[in-house]
Amino acid sequence: MSKGLQKMIISLSLIGISILAGMIGFSTIEEYSLLDSFYMTTITLSTVGYKELQPLSDTGKLFVSFYILFNVGIFAYIVAYMASYVFEGEFRKEFKKYFNYKEIMKLNNHVIICGYGRNGRRASEELTKQGTPFVVIERSKTIIDENIDTNKTHVILGDASHEEVLIKANIAKATHIISTLPEDAQNVFIALTAKELRPDITVISRLNSHHAEKKLRKAGVDQVVMPDTLGGRHMAQLITKPYIIKFINMLDGIEGGFEVEEFYYEQFKENFKGKAIKDIDVRSQTGANIMAVGKRDGGLQINPAPDTVLKEDWYFIVVGRKASIIQFRKTYIK
Repeated sequence: MSKGLQKMIISLSLIGISILAGMIGFSTIEEYSLLDSFYMTTITLSTVGYKELQPLSDTGKLFVSFYILFNVGIFAYIVAYMASYVFEGEFRKEFKKYFNYKEIMKLNNHVIICGYGRNGRRASEELTKQGTPFVVIERSKTIIDENIDTNKTHVILGDASHEEVLIKANIAKATHIISTLPEDAQNVFIALTAKELRPDITVISRLNSHHAEKKLRKAGVDQVVMPDTLGGRHMAQLITKPYIIKFINMLDGIEGGFEVEEFYYEQFKENFKGKAIKDIDVRSQTGANIMAVGKRDGGLQINPAPDTVLKEDWYFIVVGRKASIIQFRKTYIK
């Protein structure tokens, strides 16, 4: 619960206590009926100046005097809270949080990133680059404040292993969850919770220890990634296979402006479906190349033969300079 909401509840509770105390006081001291007690409490609180129903006793006058002072204190607290709520940005934060939630509920086919450490940040950068919508769940307010532009990124402050947090991230319409937390146990809990809410969602999880892979698999993780192993392998290959790494980096867009993209059969324009690669003439039309093809539930064919036909349920990996990929999209994709 936010501090603003807590203060609002305290303010409303104080008003309720004040009304109750006034009604009890007037009914006990002056023996007013319930309705008359409520009436006297209301005109005293509102300070409208209406005359009392009957002359007050000395005890009643003393009660009213202290009751007014008590309510002056409550009024001062509420005014101070409202001033801080408006002028210190609490109202703006709550307003922004509400609209952020509404925007997340509109998302469809998005990705949920759990954790915004080094790996979570890299994942969000890549998804942003590809134009894929995503939501970040991060439990550290400090990390959010220091590292995430909440005007451009959908963020939820909370623990991704809790059902209510994943529901706020609109898991019902998400396609993937990327769990990047530094402890395998945390990633296991996230996978279990996600699969309980959405058995068909694809979970990609960080793996920190080889011993935990079996647990992650049992929890429902579809793909595991061990960043430390990948990093060590990459550093070794910079020595043993430097030109291969240079080529891979070039394809990854790190240098040379090359990009690798994947496309699906249903994305192609109707006049290209069912045709062979040689007949659609990709290289001369765009400068790009179809590097591999494969069936979604099958294997991958590297450097496919020219007579390979574009078939349903297939995907195609295309490589080329950025301008070539843009031209490929314009020429062949709907």
